[in-house]
Amino acid sequence: MKIFLRKSISIVLAVVVLTLATDLVQAQRRRPGTASLGEMNCQGINGGRYEAINEDVSIGLEIFRALAYITKGGHFSIGLKNESAQVACRLAAPGEKPKFRTLTLGFGFSDNHKDGTSRQGALVRLSIYKDGNFFEYRDVTFGQKLVWPINVTNVRSIALEAECKRTSQNCPVLYIFQDILE
Repeated sequence: MKIFLRKSISIVLAVVVLTLATDLVQAQRRRPGTASLGEMNCQGINGGRYEAINEDVSIGLEIFRALAYITKGGHFSIGLKNESAQVACRLAAPGEKPKFRTLTLGFGFSDNHKDGTSRQGALVRLSIYKDGNFFEYRDVTFGQKLVWPINVTNVRSIALEAECKRTSQNCPVLYIFQDILE
């Protein structure tokens, strides 16, 4: 009886493990020819970081799977008013023709308060630079979630600058819930 019980438990555990592993693989699948900005060679500038993560974050009273966040110098904030966090990411290897046409960024602040940051009243400006040249910006405040498709046809590198434009303390990090390159 004990042997039968052990075998049954082993079989059930094996099925559970295989099911969970299959679900994780399914969740990570993307269409062929797509990539994530977090997979690109990104370099922080003056302490800026594009930190790849995989966790649920509440933004604007919705739960999103955060893929990354932009922060400055290892702190859980972008900084004080007029401070910024900058990162530059290579989209095409040296000598390689750029292959992506669109970068779709989805971003916002977490609804959860972190020590030393102020969500209420904070305004962060996310500016995009294509091959070192300013392109456009979007402003985001607490409770907003933005999705921004950006044309990156023939672009070799892209830079993101998250600048704290308004705050009473430190601006919170900017969570990225979509960063698809197609």
